[in-house]
Amino acid sequence: MAEPDKNASDSELRARLGSLKAALGRAEEAEKPGASPAGEDGAMAGAMSSGLRAATDLAGGIIAGALIGMLADRWLGTSPFLLIIFLVIGAIAGLRSVYRLGSRPTSGSKGGGTKD
Repeated sequence: MAEPDKNASDSELRARLGSLKAALGRAEEAEKPGASPAGEDGAMAGAMSSGLRAATDLAGGIIAGALIGMLADRWLGTSPFLLIIFLVIGAIAGLRSVYRLGSRPTSGSKGGGTKD
């Protein structure tokens, strides 16, 4: 007699699971960027985040290069020579990082290319 009850409870659980999956699907659709005016705020926040990251990458590269060059100059006694070299290397590293950040695909172009 336990079998009919178990089958009934299984079918009830499956029905509840299906309704939960449908509700989650609707919630995910509502949260997609561009689905509502709030999606524009999310796009602006993403752009600002990328811009701030680019600025900190560039500044971090320059500052790190300057510090390494300054410390190496003190240690070796070669006044501004290594500072200039490492400052240029840090600037190049920062610019490379900004370039890589700008050249990566955005979230809106995931399915841009098709494979044959």
